[in-house]
Amino acid sequence: MIQTHQHLSFSILSILLGVVLLARRRKWLNRLRGCVLPPGPRGLPVIGNLLDLPNTDQPWKVYDDWAQTYGDMVYTQVMSTPMLLISSANIAFDLLDKRSAIYSDRSVSVMNELTAWDFNVGFMPYGQRWRSIRKKVHEYFNLTVTPNHRDTQTEEVHAFLRRCLAHTGKELHPLFIRQLVAGIIANTVYGIEIKDMNHEYIRLVTQSREVMDTIKQPGNFWLDYMPLLRHIPTWVPGAVGVKYAARVRPTVEAMLNKPFDTIKDEVDPKDSIALDMINRLKEVHDPERRAIEERCAKDASAMAYSAGSDTSYSLIQIFLCAMAAYPDIQRKAQEELQAVVGHDRLPTYEDRGSLPYIQAIFLECMRWRPIVPLGVVHRLMEDDYYNGYFIPAGTLVVPFVWRMLRNPQEYSEPEKFKPERFIKDSALNPDVLDPNSLAFGFGRRICPGRYFAMDTAFMAMASILHVFNVVPSLDKDGNQLNPIPRWIGGHVSRPDSLHYMLYSRSGASEKLVHATATT
Repeated sequence: MIQTHQHLSFSILSILLGVVLLARRRKWLNRLRGCVLPPGPRGLPVIGNLLDLPNTDQPWKVYDDWAQTYGDMVYTQVMSTPMLLISSANIAFDLLDKRSAIYSDRSVSVMNELTAWDFNVGFMPYGQRWRSIRKKVHEYFNLTVTPNHRDTQTEEVHAFLRRCLAHTGKELHPLFIRQLVAGIIANTVYGIEIKDMNHEYIRLVTQSREVMDTIKQPGNFWLDYMPLLRHIPTWVPGAVGVKYAARVRPTVEAMLNKPFDTIKDEVDPKDSIALDMINRLKEVHDPERRAIEERCAKDASAMAYSAGSDTSYSLIQIFLCAMAAYPDIQRKAQEELQAVVGHDRLPTYEDRGSLPYIQAIFLECMRWRPIVPLGVVHRLMEDDYYNGYFIPAGTLVVPFVWRMLRNPQEYSEPEKFKPERFIKDSALNPDVLDPNSLAFGFGRRICPGRYFAMDTAFMAMASILHVFNVVPSLDKDGNQLNPIPRWIGGHVSRPDSLHYMLYSRSGASEKLVHATATT
């Protein structure tokens, strides 16, 4: 009897879903009469290209095949939702920057809501809540304010150097890098010091970002394409997304709430962005308004904490892999550091303008292994036309950053790590397409914390190269392991393994690092 009831429930839901999709499809087809859509793979009736979505740990490879087959604009249909894959930087600039007034929306994500990740402005639909949260993030991380955080960034980088000295000659564990970036963000945003790799907040942000990576990997869950599935009982096979969300939601909520609430309860909290927001709340006397403002402050804090820790974490891993794999490039960077910084001190932010090769290494890290290879999806708010093609309202526009940053017409030999491509006459070459203009997003959706991320990366890269040599790890027989791993991931890419070690370059540099513990 129970089994019959289960089959009946699923059958009724399937019929209702089919009716809704057919009605939407008929309305959509009426709008398309006489219009030309961009090319793309042929889909199936009703579900479209749902089964073509790449359910793999390297989804960009599937999209790259599509781009090679169909061109720089690839159109697909997933259920009733149109999707457009953009593989050209010029097209991305034309649509997402120049027409940002109609390309700045995001789709409503059921998985974001169910897992509590709907606080993230990067994935939030265009509207008042998005504007409020983004305004707060921008207020504390814009180009003018970012230098205020450099003392904290420098202190955390120096602490990282000290930990690495104690670990010299051993394969560097990923948690060393996680502690570095989480320490910078947690200290800046919450005034919390991350003193060891087992700290609760490292666990929370690591596990929460794994959730984000899982729900943003195409093909993992169908809920975002068939929202009605959220109402299916958990015993039905189609409820896998609901089950997963129920399991991981408490972790994401803890990352969102716990650090902020801890500061509220402390008697004498350390100065931080969150504390400044909390102090401002005391000036809001209307309870309802204050509750809204507090939620906005909490969301903005968690947004900075989670997003910043993950992207910087991946970027520093890419940098270390590249240095171990390309010793000549590492040596050239160290020669530049030696000429500018010398033996008697560690690098500072004031050295940045005199270190064009270090800056070029940063740019090449951003290009060589894009941190967010599929970009962040935009949603078109009204019908549009481009290069003779019709793009219907509601289209999800995927900026395929991985392919843009590997375009051989922009970057020769894209598979090679070549910082020299950004150098001309011993300075940065302004004629080469800046990877930052692609990697940090487009238009009104550009990353508000990009300047902070760039500051963190510069200080970490310059300091590591000034103090250490980065070399490949050894296997049990003493042979060097390949330091270039296989990159995987859904939303944020990451190496599936790490094989590099740090060795101190000199006793003088070790003394400089140890001296930072008392300053």
